[in-house]
Amino acid sequence: MDLLKLARKIAGPRVLMRALGAVLLLALTLILVYRYQRDDAPPASISSRAPSVPALALPTLPPEETHPPVVYQSKGRRDPFLQTRAATPQKEPEVNLKVTGIVRGPRSYYALVESESPTGTGFVIRENDVVDSARVLKITKDSVIFEITWKSREGKPLIRRVQKHIGL
Repeated sequence: MDLLKLARKIAGPRVLMRALGAVLLLALTLILVYRYQRDDAPPASISSRAPSVPALALPTLPPEETHPPVVYQSKGRRDPFLQTRAATPQKEPEVNLKVTGIVRGPRSYYALVESESPTGTGFVIRENDVVDSARVLKITKDSVIFEITWKSREGKPLIRRVQKHIGL
């Protein structure tokens, strides 16, 4: 009893519980190993075994009752077993902007553009601005060059340059 109190003072309850758990685990392992070795021993005599039960024969369908394999019939619907990427080709993005005017500033050009999708939305843009998912690459005295970047089906970055003239 004094030994248990001394161990409790020195180690603490958590350490004691872990040690007790390890001892129990070791004891269970030894018991299982001993039983496994005893069960693996060859039987004393074959005649002392219980008579074996014959195996059950599973019923099989006669050949005329087997069903044909199931085949998907689309009936005008999309086939769910085909990949959708191959069915819908990816379209290149477009610049839906109309250049309405270009103004020369003290150091560079400014462009006046209108959005074609919601008609009437106007912007004043400079080089390196991003409008409608396109970057303004260069503004000249009569056109604007946009750069569009997107990814292909394989994930490779693709770059396309679009030049828009005034009034087009």
